Amino acid sequence: MSHFTKCDLKITNLVALKRALADLGHTFAEATAERSVEVRGYKGQKLNADISIDMGKYDIGVVKQADGTYEIVADWWGVETTRGTTEKEFVEELNQKYAYQRVVIACEEQGYTLEETVNQEDGKIALTMKKWE
Repeated sequence: MSHFTKCDLKITNLVALKRALADLGHTFAEATAERSVEVRGYKGQKLNADISIDMGKYDIGVVKQADGTYEIVADWWGVETTRGTTEKEFVEELNQKYAYQRVVIACEEQGYTLEETVNQEDGKIALTMKKWE
């Protein structure tokens, strides 16, 4: 019986995802053409993934789908019981940082540079971007 489940968060930009994971302090391994990465689950179950996020005894995986998007997959029971992080907490935190990085990357592609980031009391993040011409 598999304990791996998918969550609702859909990822399309791996650069933004990797930046978001780094911002959150997560250690992760990325598959290459020569080397795959595995996600560890219940009773030694393993799943191949494009990215494996180390959560201690269990991992969280990022798996490419047929439509080109990426899904987050994990044994959430194992992650929560060994790391104390619920699926909801992880997804909410990652979603905010992922959205932040998508905005920063889009601005950088337009020639802007990030000048300041302010975390507001209501949980919103205010960015100041500048472009020198």
